[in-house]
Amino acid sequence: IDSQGSSIRGRLVSRSHAPQQIHSSRMNDRDNNQSKWWRISIPQAGAIGKERVMSTLKVNCLRQFQPYHYFIDRDTNTGVFFVNDQRDADMLKRANRKIEIQNFGTLSIMVSQASCPVPLLDEDLRRHFRDFICNRRFNAQTFQLNLSNLADDEELSALGIYPQLNKQAFVRDVVDIITKNLQMTRQLDLGSNNISNLYEFRNLQLNNLEQLSLASNQLKSFEELVHLKQLTHLNHLLLKDNSLISSNNKRSISRDDLISIIQQKLPQLKRVDDIDLPTKIGFGVDNEIIHLPKSAPHCVPQDMQSFLAKFIDEYYRLFDTRGRSELHACYQDSCMFSLCIAPTESSMVPTKSYKYGPLIYESRNLKKIFDDNKRTTLLRHGKTDVLDFLRIKFPLTKHDGKSFHVDVFSTANNRAIFTVNGLYREIDQGVNGPVRSFQRTFTCSQTPAGVLIVADHIMIINATESQVLNMTRSTPPASSSTEPSSSKMMESQNVPGPSIDIQTQMIHRFSQQSGMNIEYSKLCLSENDWNYERAAQKFQDCLKMNVIPPEAFKKP
Repeated sequence: IDSQGSSIRGRLVSRSHAPQQIHSSRMNDRDNNQSKWWRISIPQAGAIGKERVMSTLKVNCLRQFQPYHYFIDRDTNTGVFFVNDQRDADMLKRANRKIEIQNFGTLSIMVSQASCPVPLLDEDLRRHFRDFICNRRFNAQTFQLNLSNLADDEELSALGIYPQLNKQAFVRDVVDIITKNLQMTRQLDLGSNNISNLYEFRNLQLNNLEQLSLASNQLKSFEELVHLKQLTHLNHLLLKDNSLISSNNKRSISRDDLISIIQQKLPQLKRVDDIDLPTKIGFGVDNEIIHLPKSAPHCVPQDMQSFLAKFIDEYYRLFDTRGRSELHACYQDSCMFSLCIAPTESSMVPTKSYKYGPLIYESRNLKKIFDDNKRTTLLRHGKTDVLDFLRIKFPLTKHDGKSFHVDVFSTANNRAIFTVNGLYREIDQGVNGPVRSFQRTFTCSQTPAGVLIVADHIMIINATESQVLNMTRSTPPASSSTEPSSSKMMESQNVPGPSIDIQTQMIHRFSQQSGMNIEYSKLCLSENDWNYERAAQKFQDCLKMNVIPPEAFKKP
């Protein structure tokens, strides 16, 4: 390790950044300071200019202050940054409406307390952070990347970056920078960073990584280690001074048992902390690769495919009709219906942040509703009650038949129980309405009047970003996928339209003129049947209503 140092901003910074011992008093100071943050918001900073606002503040304030995580909120055009000194917060608060900027009047400065800075880095901060990691923390001769104890790095603080490796959004940026710029890393030190989970590290792709230090963090479960399984050349892992080690020691779990647990999660390891792991004993047989049979896209008995295709097609045609009055013929008089809305706050998969409005109060989610009377009230009984709910309270929809996935559970006793999974768009708000992913379970019974629905349960959740992008542009209201092919699908695929080359030209032209990325430009054009003028008008309308998501303007 290179022990030479260089003077940076008046202090000695080691090029190798050798791990420093963290004293308990220092750790306590850091923990106490975590809640001492103030959020500074400046409306219209985006219109004035990010750098112009900051330079004006620093020129007009009586004392210098250090802003952290300065960014422009794209939805509100508000400039936001954070300070961790109450004197700075009070000074900025007193400057409210007292600093004038030519052509924009006086600056409105709003100050509020915050638990910590927003853990996101804008393009400027991300570039500075990348340069800091690559130039200050990476040793190109030994291929060592030392990111230990980032919170106490004064140089990083001077850049206006407060590292939060206990926040997934920040870890995501760190992992992305390492994977894209430092593929050659062989040793990575992430010690003393308050890391509590390793989920985002599942995307860390370092094929040459041999040693990883996670010492002195807040890891509590060995299950977190499975997120490192893609590091196939990792042979040395440091875990000392983590709760998962200390708590198990208190419970008198033997060292051999701990080693066994770790080896089960990461069988490629040869050493943990200062312990050499025993060689795993295997059987002297040839390793045979077992190829699992390909999973069937649907589970529908052959003799039911024709019936279900017709039933589902007809049902969703009626369901997507305004008023839904014709659904009356589909339900039995004593039928039941329930709705469950699944929360996405803890989901690891990025979803579109669409709100449910009043419908959320009709959700009979048993993990949220504990009162028996409320549960009974939310369970709809009888055809009248069910249809009133579907007609009045359930939003107007358009289902994507090509997204349907059908599974049959049972066909015993003249009853069929099956589920339909798929996507639909709420069209009360037009073509840009929320896209939902749903699972609907039907129980149908054979009656003298035909096949009627006895029980109907629907669970809905916000669609993922990829599902929204892949939403079919011109699918019939319902087109079941229980059969390998469908005449209606073929008809929809044969609708005349521009050639692929012309479509590509239209997409690139629309992207250049609108500022949207290729994916959203294609989506806008396809939803308007490749009518360029209509798509442009729809874009202008949506822009005025501020309903276009920010990711539509993100370009690679």
